[in-house]
Amino acid sequence: MTQIDRRMGKWSAIAIVLIAIAYILTGLTWVVFNSNRASTLGLQPTEPFLSILEALILLLTPAIVIVFAAIHAYAPTDRKACSRAAFGFALLLAGITGVVHFVQLTAVRRAPNELIRQTFALYDATGRLTPVLAADLVAWDFFFGFALLFAATIFRGDRLQNVVRVGLLAGGVLCLAGLAGPVSGNFRLQYPAIAGYAFVFPVSCLLLVCLFKRDESAGQKSNPV
Repeated sequence: MTQIDRRMGKWSAIAIVLIAIAYILTGLTWVVFNSNRASTLGLQPTEPFLSILEALILLLTPAIVIVFAAIHAYAPTDRKACSRAAFGFALLLAGITGVVHFVQLTAVRRAPNELIRQTFALYDATGRLTPVLAADLVAWDFFFGFALLFAATIFRGDRLQNVVRVGLLAGGVLCLAGLAGPVSGNFRLQYPAIAGYAFVFPVSCLLLVCLFKRDESAGQKSNPV
Protein backbone atom coordinates (compact mmCIF):
# COMPACT_ATOMS: atom_id res chain seq x y z
CA MET A 1 0.00 0.00 0.00
CA THR A 2 1.51 3.33 -1.08
CA GLN A 3 1.36 6.61 0.77
CA ILE A 4 -1.10 7.93 -1.81
CA ASP A 5 -3.33 4.89 -1.19
CA ARG A 6 -3.29 5.59 2.54
CA ARG A 7 -4.02 9.28 2.11
CA MET A 8 -6.88 8.64 -0.29
CA GLY A 9 -8.32 6.07 2.10
CA LYS A 10 -7.89 8.35 5.09
CA TRP A 11 -9.49 11.45 3.57
CA SER A 12 -12.34 9.58 1.92
CA ALA A 13 -13.08 7.86 5.24
CA ILE A 14 -13.09 11.28 6.93
CA ALA A 15 -15.51 12.52 4.26
CA ILE A 16 -17.82 9.58 4.95
CA VAL A 17 -17.86 10.36 8.67
CA LEU A 18 -18.64 14.05 8.07
CA ILE A 19 -21.38 13.31 5.53
CA ALA A 20 -22.87 10.69 7.85
CA ILE A 21 -23.01 13.23 10.67
CA ALA A 22 -24.74 15.74 8.38
CA TYR A 23 -27.16 13.00 7.26
CA ILE A 24 -28.04 12.01 10.82
CA LEU A 25 -28.51 15.62 11.92
CA THR A 26 -30.76 16.31 8.93
CA GLY A 27 -32.82 13.21 9.69
CA LEU A 28 -33.15 14.12 13.36
CA THR A 29 -34.22 17.66 12.44
CA TRP A 30 -36.93 16.23 10.19
CA VAL A 31 -38.16 13.91 12.96
CA VAL A 32 -38.33 16.78 15.44
CA PHE A 33 -40.24 19.15 13.17
CA ASN A 34 -42.37 16.60 11.32
CA SER A 35 -45.98 16.57 12.49
CA ASN A 36 -47.03 13.57 10.40
CA ARG A 37 -46.52 10.55 12.65
CA ALA A 38 -47.30 8.09 9.84
CA SER A 39 -44.49 9.42 7.64
CA THR A 40 -42.11 9.38 10.61
CA LEU A 41 -42.85 5.74 11.42
CA GLY A 42 -42.59 4.85 7.74
CA LEU A 43 -39.28 6.70 7.38
CA GLN A 44 -40.63 8.91 4.59
CA PRO A 45 -38.87 12.30 4.86
CA THR A 46 -40.69 15.38 3.58
CA GLU A 47 -39.25 18.35 1.72
CA PRO A 48 -36.83 20.05 1.98
CA PHE A 49 -35.27 17.35 4.13
CA LEU A 50 -35.70 14.65 1.47
CA SER A 51 -33.73 16.65 -1.11
CA ILE A 52 -30.96 17.34 1.40
CA LEU A 53 -30.72 13.67 2.33
CA GLU A 54 -30.63 12.62 -1.32
CA ALA A 55 -27.89 15.15 -2.09
CA LEU A 56 -25.82 13.86 0.84
CA ILE A 57 -26.19 10.26 -0.36
CA LEU A 58 -25.08 11.32 -3.83
CA LEU A 59 -21.99 12.98 -2.34
CA LEU A 60 -21.32 9.87 -0.28
CA THR A 61 -20.96 7.46 -3.19
CA PRO A 62 -17.54 8.61 -4.52
CA ALA A 63 -16.09 8.48 -1.00
CA ILE A 64 -17.34 4.93 -0.51
CA VAL A 65 -15.77 3.78 -3.78
CA ILE A 66 -12.43 5.35 -2.83
CA VAL A 67 -12.50 3.80 0.66
CA PHE A 68 -13.05 0.33 -0.77
CA ALA A 69 -10.33 0.93 -3.36
CA ALA A 70 -7.98 1.80 -0.49
CA ILE A 71 -9.11 -1.32 1.39
CA HIS A 72 -8.21 -3.37 -1.69
CA ALA A 73 -4.77 -1.76 -1.77
CA TYR A 74 -4.39 -2.49 1.96
CA ALA A 75 -5.36 -6.15 1.64
CA PRO A 76 -2.57 -8.75 1.87
CA THR A 77 -1.94 -10.90 -1.18
CA ASP A 78 -3.86 -13.90 0.13
CA ARG A 79 -6.95 -11.70 0.70
CA LYS A 80 -7.03 -9.89 -2.64
CA ALA A 81 -9.98 -11.95 -3.88
CA CYS A 82 -12.00 -10.80 -0.87
CA SER A 83 -11.00 -7.17 -1.38
CA ARG A 84 -11.93 -7.36 -5.08
CA ALA A 85 -15.32 -8.79 -4.16
CA ALA A 86 -15.84 -6.02 -1.59
CA PHE A 87 -14.87 -3.37 -4.13
CA GLY A 88 -17.19 -4.88 -6.73
CA PHE A 89 -20.17 -4.87 -4.37
CA ALA A 90 -19.31 -1.28 -3.36
CA LEU A 91 -19.37 -0.29 -7.04
CA LEU A 92 -22.83 -1.85 -7.40
CA LEU A 93 -24.02 0.11 -4.37
CA ALA A 94 -22.59 3.39 -5.65
CA GLY A 95 -23.92 2.90 -9.16
CA ILE A 96 -27.46 1.97 -8.19
CA THR A 97 -28.00 4.45 -5.37
CA GLY A 98 -26.20 7.20 -7.30
CA VAL A 99 -28.54 6.83 -10.27
CA VAL A 100 -31.62 6.57 -8.03
CA HIS A 101 -30.93 9.76 -6.11
CA PHE A 102 -29.65 11.76 -9.08
CA VAL A 103 -32.83 10.92 -10.98
CA GLN A 104 -34.88 11.90 -7.94
CA LEU A 105 -33.11 15.24 -7.57
CA THR A 106 -33.38 16.15 -11.24
CA ALA A 107 -35.76 14.39 -13.62
CA VAL A 108 -38.51 13.29 -11.22
CA ARG A 109 -38.89 16.69 -9.57
CA ARG A 110 -39.08 18.43 -12.96
CA ALA A 111 -41.42 15.94 -14.61
CA PRO A 112 -44.43 17.82 -16.06
CA ASN A 113 -46.75 14.87 -15.54
CA GLU A 114 -47.98 14.05 -12.02
CA LEU A 115 -48.37 10.40 -13.00
CA ILE A 116 -44.69 10.23 -13.93
CA ARG A 117 -43.69 11.81 -10.62
CA GLN A 118 -45.82 9.31 -8.69
CA THR A 119 -44.58 6.34 -10.70
CA PHE A 120 -40.90 7.12 -10.14
CA ALA A 121 -41.25 8.59 -6.65
CA LEU A 122 -38.96 7.25 -3.94
CA TYR A 123 -41.83 7.03 -1.43
CA ASP A 124 -45.48 6.13 -1.88
CA ALA A 125 -48.11 8.24 -0.11
CA THR A 126 -49.78 5.06 1.17
CA GLY A 127 -46.54 3.73 2.64
CA ARG A 128 -46.14 0.89 0.14
CA LEU A 129 -42.78 -0.15 -1.30
CA THR A 130 -42.11 1.57 -4.63
CA PRO A 131 -39.90 0.08 -7.38
CA VAL A 132 -37.43 2.95 -7.01
CA LEU A 133 -37.14 2.45 -3.25
CA ALA A 134 -36.75 -1.30 -3.77
CA ALA A 135 -33.79 -0.62 -6.07
CA ASP A 136 -32.23 1.66 -3.47
CA LEU A 137 -32.74 -0.87 -0.69
CA VAL A 138 -31.17 -3.73 -2.65
CA ALA A 139 -28.14 -1.47 -3.07
CA TRP A 140 -27.80 -0.56 0.61
CA ASP A 141 -29.08 -3.72 2.29
CA PHE A 142 -27.92 -6.47 -0.09
CA PHE A 143 -24.89 -5.28 -2.07
CA PHE A 144 -23.45 -3.05 0.65
CA GLY A 145 -23.99 -5.78 3.23
CA PHE A 146 -21.82 -8.16 1.20
CA ALA A 147 -19.27 -5.42 0.55
CA LEU A 148 -18.82 -4.94 4.30
CA LEU A 149 -18.66 -8.69 5.01
CA PHE A 150 -15.93 -9.29 2.41
CA ALA A 151 -14.03 -6.20 3.56
CA ALA A 152 -14.13 -7.46 7.16
CA THR A 153 -12.09 -10.55 6.25
CA ILE A 154 -9.12 -8.38 5.26
CA PHE A 155 -8.38 -6.91 8.68
CA ARG A 156 -6.69 -9.14 11.21
CA GLY A 157 -3.63 -8.91 13.39
CA ASP A 158 -3.33 -6.23 16.06
CA ARG A 159 -6.09 -4.78 18.20
CA LEU A 160 -7.00 -1.89 15.89
CA GLN A 161 -7.36 -4.16 12.88
CA ASN A 162 -9.49 -6.58 14.88
CA VAL A 163 -11.81 -3.76 15.97
CA VAL A 164 -12.12 -2.63 12.34
CA ARG A 165 -13.00 -6.19 11.34
CA VAL A 166 -15.68 -6.45 14.03
CA GLY A 167 -17.18 -3.09 12.99
CA LEU A 168 -17.34 -4.00 9.31
CA LEU A 169 -18.71 -7.44 10.11
CA ALA A 170 -21.42 -6.01 12.36
CA GLY A 171 -22.37 -3.43 9.73
CA GLY A 172 -22.62 -6.11 7.04
CA VAL A 173 -24.79 -8.39 9.16
CA LEU A 174 -27.12 -5.51 10.06
CA CYS A 175 -27.48 -4.46 6.42
CA LEU A 176 -28.39 -7.97 5.32
CA ALA A 177 -30.79 -8.33 8.25
CA GLY A 178 -32.57 -5.21 7.02
CA LEU A 179 -33.65 -7.07 3.89
CA ALA A 180 -36.49 -8.43 6.03
CA GLY A 181 -38.11 -4.99 5.74
CA PRO A 182 -38.69 -4.79 1.96
CA VAL A 183 -39.25 -8.56 1.70
CA SER A 184 -42.02 -8.57 4.33
CA GLY A 185 -43.40 -5.10 3.60
CA ASN A 186 -42.87 -4.10 7.25
CA PHE A 187 -40.42 -1.20 7.10
CA ARG A 188 -39.69 -1.41 10.81
CA LEU A 189 -37.73 -4.56 10.02
CA GLN A 190 -35.47 -2.41 7.86
CA TYR A 191 -34.20 -0.51 10.91
CA PRO A 192 -31.18 -2.85 11.44
CA ALA A 193 -29.88 -1.94 7.98
CA ILE A 194 -30.19 1.76 8.80
CA ALA A 195 -28.16 1.17 11.94
CA GLY A 196 -25.60 -0.71 9.85
CA TYR A 197 -24.93 1.80 7.10
CA ALA A 198 -25.80 5.06 8.89
CA PHE A 199 -24.14 4.43 12.25
CA VAL A 200 -21.88 1.34 12.38
CA PHE A 201 -20.21 1.95 9.01
CA PRO A 202 -19.22 5.58 9.77
CA VAL A 203 -17.75 4.42 13.10
CA SER A 204 -15.79 1.78 11.18
CA CYS A 205 -14.59 4.51 8.82
CA LEU A 206 -13.38 6.51 11.82
CA LEU A 207 -11.36 3.47 12.85
CA LEU A 208 -10.03 3.17 9.30
CA VAL A 209 -8.85 6.78 9.53
CA CYS A 210 -6.83 5.82 12.62
CA LEU A 211 -5.46 2.74 10.87
CA PHE A 212 -4.44 4.52 7.66
CA LYS A 213 -2.99 7.43 9.62
CA ARG A 214 -0.94 5.07 11.78
CA ASP A 215 0.41 3.24 8.75
CA GLU A 216 1.07 6.53 6.97
CA SER A 217 3.17 7.74 9.91
CA ALA A 218 5.00 4.42 10.06
CA GLY A 219 5.75 4.65 6.35
CA GLN A 220 7.15 8.15 6.68
CA LYS A 221 9.42 7.06 9.52
CA SER A 222 10.72 4.09 7.57
CA ASN A 223 11.33 6.24 4.48
CA PRO A 224 12.77 9.51 5.75
CA VAL A 225 13.41 12.27 3.22
